[in-house]
Amino acid sequence: MKYDLIFYISKKTGYCEKHLRRLFSARQYEARSVTFASTPVDLGEKVCDSLRYCPLVIIVGGLRSPYDDNLSTVLSRVLSNSGLTLENMRKLRSSGKTSGYIIRYRNQILLALPDEPRDIDAMLSDSVLRYIEAKTKPE
Repeated sequence: MKYDLIFYISKKTGYCEKHLRRLFSARQYEARSVTFASTPVDLGEKVCDSLRYCPLVIIVGGLRSPYDDNLSTVLSRVLSNSGLTLENMRKLRSSGKTSGYIIRYRNQILLALPDEPRDIDAMLSDSVLRYIEAKTKPE
């Protein structure tokens, strides 16, 4: 199965990409594309395009930004107008201060992760990966 990886105002892109490829290749997922976004508008366009082709879209970075471009803030704005409920969302925590998010709609998942490989490893436990795998199967 394919996934798209979008780096959003991210710093440790190479390390994060390597970790994600390792984690997801073991579950037969392959990156369709790896892109970069530096503004909320650019991010929105890339996510919309990715959701047309992939059941899994991963956004890495932007969660620690102190400005309005913070990924949590951007996702909040988008989701407040979408009709999704808390049942469609799950917060992922690591031992650090940063959280990640899983947002599910039907058989598609948007995964928002920090740009720290250790946090990614901590957030993407085997049970979380099994959940992603189960929820992205075609209906």
